[in-house]
Amino acid sequence: MANILVLGVKIPFTKGGAETLVNTLVKELKARGHDADTVELPLSFNSKEASLGQSALWRTVDLSSFGGKNVDLVIATKFPSYYAKFPKKSVWLVHQYRESYDLYGTRFSDFSDDPRDEALRRMLTDADRKVLSECSYISGISKNVVDRLNKYNDLSGEVLYPPLPLGNKYQSGNFSDYILSVGRICTIKRVDMAIKALPIVHNFIKLKVVGTPDEGGVMEYFKNEIDKHHLWDRVEFLGRVSDEELINLYANSLAVYYAPFDEDYGYVTLEAFASKKPVITAQDSGGVLEFVKHEVNGLVVEPTIDAVGHGINKLVEDRELAKRLGLQGYKFIESSGLMTHGWEHVISRLISPLNLS
Repeated sequence: MANILVLGVKIPFTKGGAETLVNTLVKELKARGHDADTVELPLSFNSKEASLGQSALWRTVDLSSFGGKNVDLVIATKFPSYYAKFPKKSVWLVHQYRESYDLYGTRFSDFSDDPRDEALRRMLTDADRKVLSECSYISGISKNVVDRLNKYNDLSGEVLYPPLPLGNKYQSGNFSDYILSVGRICTIKRVDMAIKALPIVHNFIKLKVVGTPDEGGVMEYFKNEIDKHHLWDRVEFLGRVSDEELINLYANSLAVYYAPFDEDYGYVTLEAFASKKPVITAQDSGGVLEFVKHEVNGLVVEPTIDAVGHGINKLVEDRELAKRLGLQGYKFIESSGLMTHGWEHVISRLISPLNLS
């Protein structure tokens, strides 16, 4: 058995899929007899130039031994944890510094075509290529992530989908009069499209939002939209909820709205399927589209307010369609191995550098 460190990046006061992935991976490694633990450094970008300092910080950390134990393997996850220097390093890539990659040129990036920004982007791209090339094993959490790695850094990796963190605990209940949104509350997750769509959705349908804000001013923006459209009694922000509450919210929703821009992976999609609920997503939602197929197990609509609203109404007006789509989603996840037994393959691949001489 090996001593393994999983490298995580923590944004204080927030919690998202990356944190869940790190914690669940450590738990699964321990279940297989390995001595595993996490190393997390806080991430805070007061400016895009700070990304270089964050990367350098990881580069200087000595991970060779702790408490009298020599470390055999490190498993890096998202930027900039993979800058850590270690003889045997795997990466299970969540994402890179997306603002300098695929988000460049969109409203989600503060990089411009200024020569200084261009120079910084080149530095990050070149540095990423170098440190990721050091890895004995390279993988990503979705095809979307691996494709980005190939496109921007000319590196190949294996797709390793993370199994669900709560395994087979998800349940199916009623198809109640609410749409559920789960995830970090920030502009790139586009919860605002669902809020703005409510005026054209049947007025007995509510939107329940699970998650906490991790972006300044976003809640004020949402509240202004709610005030503007008189939606006070139709939108409910639930904050962070327990696992039991989350399972119940999924189980009794009519459908799950999850339409972020170019998502890396998205546990939400698979949690919805495990609860036999259809997913409403958008045509540009990235990794979500590796699972959601239009009118097979969900609805894939244009990323517009009207399209989201009409998509919700379609399921409101045809509950049998919602049930059929949800059942197909469940059949997919049940056969995919992503509910429980998929961890065996994930672990074996991530620790494969231990077998190298």
